[in-house]
Amino acid sequence: MHRQPEKLRVLLVGPAPADAASRGGMATVAALMAAHPDAALRIAVISTYSEGSLWHRLSVGSGGMLRATWLVLRRRVGVLHVHLAHGGSVVRKALPLTAARLVGVPAVIHAHSYDFGGWYDRLHRVLQWAVRHVLVADRWLVLGERHVGEYGGRLGVQSGRISVLHNAVRIPDAPTTQTGAETIHAVALGRLGERKGSYDIVAAVSALPQPVRERLRVTLAGDGEIDELAALVTEAGLSDTIHVAGWLDAQARDELLSAAQVFLLPSRDEGLPMALLEAMAYGLVPVTTLVGSIGEVVSDRSTGLVVSPGRSEQIAAALSSLVTDDRLRIRLGSAARARAGDFGLDTWYQRLSTLWTELAIGSGHRSPSLTERL
Repeated sequence: MHRQPEKLRVLLVGPAPADAASRGGMATVAALMAAHPDAALRIAVISTYSEGSLWHRLSVGSGGMLRATWLVLRRRVGVLHVHLAHGGSVVRKALPLTAARLVGVPAVIHAHSYDFGGWYDRLHRVLQWAVRHVLVADRWLVLGERHVGEYGGRLGVQSGRISVLHNAVRIPDAPTTQTGAETIHAVALGRLGERKGSYDIVAAVSALPQPVRERLRVTLAGDGEIDELAALVTEAGLSDTIHVAGWLDAQARDELLSAAQVFLLPSRDEGLPMALLEAMAYGLVPVTTLVGSIGEVVSDRSTGLVVSPGRSEQIAAALSSLVTDDRLRIRLGSAARARAGDFGLDTWYQRLSTLWTELAIGSGHRSPSLTERL
């Protein structure tokens, strides 16, 4: 009787996969990774962050950190893959990464922060030294070319150990309808607030000519500064045009995107937003800044319209163009969907499988038996 080949056990450490208690792009990436279809892999997830009270966050963070560290020290995993932001995320990943170095388990740091460089530069030099010495891994993955230097230069990561892995997205079977739309629906998704340019959107809509505004509907959906934005919308007399929806679950988000035409993301800071890729996959036209790695996805008047951070008048001009010029909107929506196809899941999954397998083989680390349990 032939024994079934042992699977490579990969331990993912980071935010809980996206659900009501775990929000944002990094959680969405974690969910996609946890669903990796490769039959040669056995993927386990340990959460070190989820939404909730301070006590809940501390409990999840410390408990997840200790459990991941224990599994690594016992060599119960073949590869450790940590999702990293900045601040507390560094603390939560430090112990499992240190354990991996001690016992020779290969480790991957998957960096998602929108402002790691700014956070690091504000630290005292003693803390910078500590960060450099705990954030050590066999391989680093960053979201875009801009981040290679941001992490590599500050942390001394060798060029051969750091590479770009853009976020990936599921491509819906059918795009949104751009042709013949009488009312243009523009949406924004994510953590609402100044960093995402949410207040700039309200200012832009307020500045639109009345005929344009009458053909426009805007939905701001997400968590963050919901009450503040709702109050501002009411104060500006824009309640007939702008709806502040709050957080949406995955089904409601997809329903919203499938019925909209424009995606608004005039952010001040970003990595590579999952919400942007999801919107483009539906064929929405992005109106966005080029902060972070967005410029590797969106080109002005080719796959979207580009505005400068904090310039509400440019957002207003972009909205006016997309409301009044159907041909432009249709062309850009089609191009955005085609561009999103370059970030499909198949290639992303393939790259991860190759990376994890090569690291495990290179370390000479035998995967645990299937009879062993996490």
